[in-house]
Amino acid sequence: MLRRIVLITLLISSVCALHWEMHKEESIGNEFEESSGEIQTEQLPGKCWACKWVMKKLKKQISNGATPDDIKKKLGMVCDEIGFLKSMCRKFVNQYTDTLVEELSTTDDARTICANIGVCKK
Repeated sequence: MLRRIVLITLLISSVCALHWEMHKEESIGNEFEESSGEIQTEQLPGKCWACKWVMKKLKKQISNGATPDDIKKKLGMVCDEIGFLKSMCRKFVNQYTDTLVEELSTTDDARTICANIGVCKK
């Protein structure tokens, strides 16, 4: 009985902590400003990891002769595979689609792309 109470308490506190973190990320995310094509961020936890994950996944799927429309289509679908960061991924992709398409058209690796757009440290 005591074990169940502790487990339920941990589960509830985890959900509350996750909700609080997501709310904090959304409020900080609303403060992003675009300046000369780069995203100004305060290095949000998880944002760099999510960006690199998405870019690696897309780099594997995109062929050398991919058109911008092909890349946009794949950008629209990749967030469905990221799990609990799906909503953050979609907001990011929707807001910076053109920049991401341009970056994905280069030969840069995932880390370089994320650093170029300002999500990860250089």
